[in-house]
Amino acid sequence: MIWLVTLLVALGTASPATAATLFVTNTKSASVSVIDTDTLEVIGTIPLGPGKPNRIVFHPDGKTAWVVYDKSHELGIVDAEARKLVRRVKIGGNPYNLAFSPDGAHVYVLDWSSDASDDEVIVYDIKAERIAGRIEVSTWPAHGVFTRDGKTFYVSSETAGNVAAIDTASRRVIATMETGGDAMGLALTADGRLLYAAAGENRRLVKVDTATNKAIGTIPLPGIVHDAVLTLDGQYIFTTLRKSNKLVVVRTADDKIVATIPQPAYPDLVVMEPSGRHALVSNRYANAVTVIALDTFKQVRSIPVGKAPHGMALRPGVTPRVSSRRAG
Repeated sequence: MIWLVTLLVALGTASPATAATLFVTNTKSASVSVIDTDTLEVIGTIPLGPGKPNRIVFHPDGKTAWVVYDKSHELGIVDAEARKLVRRVKIGGNPYNLAFSPDGAHVYVLDWSSDASDDEVIVYDIKAERIAGRIEVSTWPAHGVFTRDGKTFYVSSETAGNVAAIDTASRRVIATMETGGDAMGLALTADGRLLYAAAGENRRLVKVDTATNKAIGTIPLPGIVHDAVLTLDGQYIFTTLRKSNKLVVVRTADDKIVATIPQPAYPDLVVMEPSGRHALVSNRYANAVTVIALDTFKQVRSIPVGKAPHGMALRPGVTPRVSSRRAG
């Protein structure tokens, strides 16, 4: 327990980064590529060791990044300033993804069923360095998102085709919304009133009213949808169609598709960089992160990274600037 407290205290004296950085996990290179979001160049590589590192998230203070290892079933903790892996932790049976509570006190680990665990969300206490709770959910929990106040955690369960709303105080599922297909990416509006849920095989986004936890509409898409990410101003939502090698952009004002952007090979996840000018997209089979200009909805760059990039996490600490963009 002492090691993490010591690490966080030491990191508190480090100088903050002057530019936003995007950490990209390369599953077949066992590394993180560090991208400067101003220059759109790789400025460093962090070795992660064996075990197939995949998803990555930052602690809200931006000092550490936490990585899921698919094969070794661990979490890795990276010192963001030193750009070094400092610890690996056994957490559960088959962890797939993770998310931090907004206060940074807990990391919620999405755990697929295995010989050692059920399909569940593991609540890990950062300070105490122990599992503080387990919340059973439907099969293959895949993506998760917190409301800004941290009171609710939404989890999509891929093979079950649903989204669970978890009350974080009681650590209980309080509602389950059927989406159909394989439920994947989740995007929550800034005001927290509307949740977009990707229903992959059903080729649609499902819109959920968070006040009632009821579906209120759907948005058809021209392919199997994986990720769903809102632009910083909330005017558009980007969706990845991995098997079709496309990005589809939907205008949220009227739920109309306004752009279809070809991608090189298996686009996975999308991150909006803090200036509001670009979307960054991991393309797993192209070994690249593509850059999409939000004023034109066109690809303007491809950034070579390691082999099989998948997970992406933007380091906190840079205030997003919402820029003007096309009206559609």
